[in-house]
Amino acid sequence: MRISGSTFCRTLQLWGVVALVSCRVGDVFVPTPENMVGAYTATQLVTADPSSVVNWLEVGGSLTLTLTADGKTSGHLFLPGGAQDGGDVDADMAGTWLLIGHTVQLGQAAETFVREMDFNADMNRLAGDKYFGTTLRVIITLTK
Repeated sequence: MRISGSTFCRTLQLWGVVALVSCRVGDVFVPTPENMVGAYTATQLVTADPSSVVNWLEVGGSLTLTLTADGKTSGHLFLPGGAQDGGDVDADMAGTWLLIGHTVQLGQAAETFVREMDFNADMNRLAGDKYFGTTLRVIITLTK
């Protein structure tokens, strides 16, 4: 049996469609205030500028953040030797949080870079990456 070129092409196209339809695509995560609530801990906390890169978790730093259903936050930021004067950054993360689309924004009394960052909301994860000025970059990943 001989198959014509056009029949062969149509057969390939049909199998391509069957293959695409049979592939299971993972569910897309849609953040809601309900599924973002929880206790998060930094699994990445890095600052970088032209003269240095500091992995704060490796030098004893930490960041915890709890998001509650009523829009409140609690937690703690500690960066040993991270203050401008060489002292420690030791800040309470109490405040508020707001989910806008896929972005979590924080409002806190403590004057730290954390409140100035937007965090991308993903399943069990918050990720922030921001430049302060033209040289200082802060990268944070918080995991539930």
